[in-house]
Amino acid sequence: MAMNFDAIVIGTGFGGTIAATKLAAKGKKVLMLERGTFWVTPEKLGQPPVGGKKPIPVWAKEQNPPMPVQYWPRPNHKDGMLDFFASVRNQFNKDGLYQYSMFKQADILTASGVGGGSLIYSNVTVRPQAEVLQGIGLNLGDPEYKTALKWMEDFRGKLNKVVTKIPLPGRDVSNLTDDDYLYLDRARSLRDAAKLSSQKLGIQMKWEPLDLSLIEYDGVKGGDADKNHTFCERQGRCILGCLPQARHTLNKTLYGKLLSDPTKGVSLSPLAEVRDIKQIAGGYEVNYRDHRDGNKKTVSAPLVFLAGGTLGTTEILLRSRERGGLKLTDHLGTHFSTNGDFGAFCVGTTKPVYSTRGPINTSGIHAKFDGLHLHVEDAGIPEMFAAIASTTIGVLDNFAQREALKAKMKFAWLTKALPDLRDFFPHLPDTHDPTSFETEAEMVANIFFFNVMGQDDASGKFTLENDNIKLDWDKKIGETPVFQKIETLLQSLSESMGGRYVPFPFWKGLGNKKLVVTHPLGGCPIAPTSFDGVVDELGRVFDGNKPKGSTDVYPGLYVVDGSAIPGALAINPTLTIAAQALKSINAALP
Repeated sequence: MAMNFDAIVIGTGFGGTIAATKLAAKGKKVLMLERGTFWVTPEKLGQPPVGGKKPIPVWAKEQNPPMPVQYWPRPNHKDGMLDFFASVRNQFNKDGLYQYSMFKQADILTASGVGGGSLIYSNVTVRPQAEVLQGIGLNLGDPEYKTALKWMEDFRGKLNKVVTKIPLPGRDVSNLTDDDYLYLDRARSLRDAAKLSSQKLGIQMKWEPLDLSLIEYDGVKGGDADKNHTFCERQGRCILGCLPQARHTLNKTLYGKLLSDPTKGVSLSPLAEVRDIKQIAGGYEVNYRDHRDGNKKTVSAPLVFLAGGTLGTTEILLRSRERGGLKLTDHLGTHFSTNGDFGAFCVGTTKPVYSTRGPINTSGIHAKFDGLHLHVEDAGIPEMFAAIASTTIGVLDNFAQREALKAKMKFAWLTKALPDLRDFFPHLPDTHDPTSFETEAEMVANIFFFNVMGQDDASGKFTLENDNIKLDWDKKIGETPVFQKIETLLQSLSESMGGRYVPFPFWKGLGNKKLVVTHPLGGCPIAPTSFDGVVDELGRVFDGNKPKGSTDVYPGLYVVDGSAIPGALAINPTLTIAAQALKSINAALP
């Protein structure tokens, strides 16, 4: 049967972009299907909006047909929140950037745009502990990670460490003994708290700057900053879009390396929402809805690479199985991992941390606590959210203080000993009236934001209900040991910072033990045979027509995104997803 393309790539995140670059190098005719649009900054267009209409980049106009373009949320203060909420994708807004999927025990934040998760992630590009990889049966080592880092540098740019208030070309920012004041305040605060808590808890905690995929000023003529006329300006809004364009997002890679050159053989269809896949003679049909004209369309190819993300790829395969297009194993949808994602705050730090300044994440500490690996990073609070964050966190903190007082009063009634009320109220924070004259930086000056990852048990399961994906667990997620260890660690770090621990609102305060997950993994887990998983070590999809326990796979059908990762990485997963994707694609294209 004649095919439309040599290969179809579903999704434009890390796995999808890596697949496209490798396929193009082999001279393949490739179609990329992306459910979102392009997202750019207007600051680089050189012209302001005219008559309420935003300017369209020349490269977008030159594409045939012209590419749909959206602009990062602005302005960079509380009024910009309206722009942010207008960027949330839903059934009425198919070109929104932020996909917020709500489930019973966890909500999941993902991206919908050309470049996938790179559009809203915090640039962290790090390698997990070897012990963690071994624990989930992921066979990746030095060769795979070196290959991934090489691809990152070749197709995006070199990594940089940004933990100081200003660039320090040529300096080792891991240890500025004589210039400690140059550190971003929250990076220094995490470093110092880790030292104190390490002694209190009796565990080792190593602080270090994170490798970030962004441009830092290096003082080199012809270097990245000079060539691109930009570098990190510490605006603290990486997840909202970098206005100076210092981040290495994949939309730049796709346009600069592939789409701008017709001879590369790669075409992209944005606003293309893939519904299912069907095996046909010689390959596969991919059915999708084109939201540009509302029509249902079908394309075919002998090679299909699924890179729609943990939710997207799993949902497509679940629907494909239900509609009879593919027969897949019973393990489809299993091994969902939250990656131990957990957010919390320290309120009332002794020293200001100025959470609005610097990249979203700058530094981290790693700890092994009662056998579980935990990774804690400092996190930024964008100025856009400063007013609402300070008010909400202040209310939650006051609530926690009242609950502590009630508990102590109950104990006092039993022991007939009245507590000293001054223990509870000397440092209650202001609720920061948004109409006050504080700057956004001052509103969250003494609020430290913890971004944590750890080893959960990957026991979540996706199913399909009324043609929509559903996620649940057989137990209460709040009882998972890793989150109890995380809270113990964060309480100690908060005490070391001189403040009070306040968990994320949905965990306690506005909800009851509900997570917000930003690094979802699993759903199509790697395993040795179809008895245990959905894809093999090379990302090839097991053929469910074969007996259970078989190693037979569908020819030319690959999963190359986070859904293939069979458990928690306990660290930012980008580099591992890239390493696994390259392993799969290099095997597919010898």
